[in-house]
Amino acid sequence: MTHTHDAKRPLVVLPRAVLILVGLLNLALPIAADSERPPDRATGGGAGELPGGPRPVVGERLGFHGWWFSLPVGSGWIEVKEVVTIEGRAAYHIEAQGHTNDLLSKFYPIHDVIHSYLDAETLKPLRFEKDQREGHYRAHEVVTFDHQQSLASYRSLLNNSEKVISLPQEFQDLISVLYWFRMQPLRPGQPLAMNIYTDEKIYQTEILVSAPAPLELLKRGTFPCVIAEPKASFKGLFVKRGRLWAYLTADEHRLPLLVKTTTPWGPMSAVLDADSLDAIKPRAAHADRHPARP
Repeated sequence: MTHTHDAKRPLVVLPRAVLILVGLLNLALPIAADSERPPDRATGGGAGELPGGPRPVVGERLGFHGWWFSLPVGSGWIEVKEVVTIEGRAAYHIEAQGHTNDLLSKFYPIHDVIHSYLDAETLKPLRFEKDQREGHYRAHEVVTFDHQQSLASYRSLLNNSEKVISLPQEFQDLISVLYWFRMQPLRPGQPLAMNIYTDEKIYQTEILVSAPAPLELLKRGTFPCVIAEPKASFKGLFVKRGRLWAYLTADEHRLPLLVKTTTPWGPMSAVLDADSLDAIKPRAAHADRHPARP
């Protein structure tokens, strides 16, 4: 039996671990909270403000390899594909994909494709599309955002259901939040606040940010990174969704090198691949083209 969007969401969190980054925020799935703890964060101690990073760049492609413990389980990427026109506005078209590898696909295939369209001037999301295939679960939806009316128009392409959702004045979607975060000046110890749209809801989110500290990746090099960890609430109630934390380079590129998350089956992670590093070459990187594990 194939489940549509109205069916209960699956517990598997692999695609978000592979993608997100795809965003920094794993808000949609209930997961275990204590599988692994992030390192203690240094919360200031005189650390100065880190300047904001770049606007989206057409052609930038960030690829990731997904791991469960020390086993490879899939891959994904997020790419700024082009500039298009949405409702008369120039918009960045950003595509994110996550897929299980052949081995895991025999037990639980996952093939997710997400599109986000960001206003090229304001970087606010204009349109969000998701084609999600996880085991027997299916979702295929299109959401358009009307910022003047503060409304989102949701439509399922599986059953043609429609819904109108109220929006706050400022928000991001699961993809656009990565590019929003990369552009923000950061002061370690001072959280950033942002509303996140996902699965027909708005989550009020604080992103905790550490002071820069070195991150060593096997056969990849050592990088000064900040650690970002989101904490979300829905209508004022804390959302107990487990934990996710991301390591981003503390330089002008603000690259998401490593994303870790907890699952009911143990820790999972996504590591930026060698080609993505080589394309930008952060100053702190010691280039190496071998596959890396967290």
